[in-house]
Amino acid sequence: MLRIFICLISLNLMPFAFSQDELSAVKQQDVPEMRVDKDFSRKYQRKLNLLIRTYPMALKAKELIDEYESDLTDIEKKRKRKKYGRKAHAELKEEFTFNIRDLYVSEGGMLMKLVHRETGLTVGEIIEKYRGNTSSGIYTGIAKIWGHDLDSKYEPDNDNSDDWITEIVIQDIISGRIEFDTEMRKMDKAEYKESMKEYREGIRESRKRKRQRKRNKKDKKKS
Repeated sequence: MLRIFICLISLNLMPFAFSQDELSAVKQQDVPEMRVDKDFSRKYQRKLNLLIRTYPMALKAKELIDEYESDLTDIEKKRKRKKYGRKAHAELKEEFTFNIRDLYVSEGGMLMKLVHRETGLTVGEIIEKYRGNTSSGIYTGIAKIWGHDLDSKYEPDNDNSDDWITEIVIQDIISGRIEFDTEMRKMDKAEYKESMKEYREGIRESRKRKRQRKRNKKDKKKS
C-alpha cells in the first residue's frame, strides 16, 4: 500500500535505499486504498464464528455443483437434462436439509453468500437451474419469511459490504494460519431433533433467568 510505503520513508524505516526517480515512480503508482475498520478484530472473530459451520457447507455445495455441471455436458436431450436436474435438486436437498434447518438466521445469510463465492451462482439461480422457475419462486417466498435473500451475492469489493473481512478470514483459513476443519458433517433427522431440543431448553432456561432477575429487582425495591 502506498500509504504504508510513504509512512516507512518518513520514519526512516526502509531497509534499503531508493533513488529520487524510483521514489517518484512508486508514488505515482495507482495503488488501492487500504480499508480500515476500528472494530476489525471483533468483526473478524464474528465472521470466523459464522464460517465454522457454513464454509464447509459451501465447499460441499461447490463439489456437488461441479459434479452436476460435468455430467450435464454429456447430456444433450432437453428432457433428459430436466430429469437430471430434478435428480440433482433432490440430492442437494437431501444432503443439506437438516444442516440448513439447524443454522441461525445470521449463519443462513452467510451461507447464501458463500455459495455464490464458491459456485458463481446464487442459491436462487441454483434452484432455478436444477428445479425450475416455479420452485425457485416458492423457495424465495419461504426464504423471505426467515429473513434470507436467495439472490444474495458475495461482494468483497463492495464498499457497502463487510464481505472483505470475510474474505480475509477465508484467506487465513486457506493459508493455514487458522486451524479449521473444512469437512462438512451431514446432519440427520435424529441429530436435528436433538439439536432443536437443546435449543428450546436453552431458551426456556434463559427466560427463567430473566424472570428471576426481574423478581430479584422487585424484591430489592420493596426492601
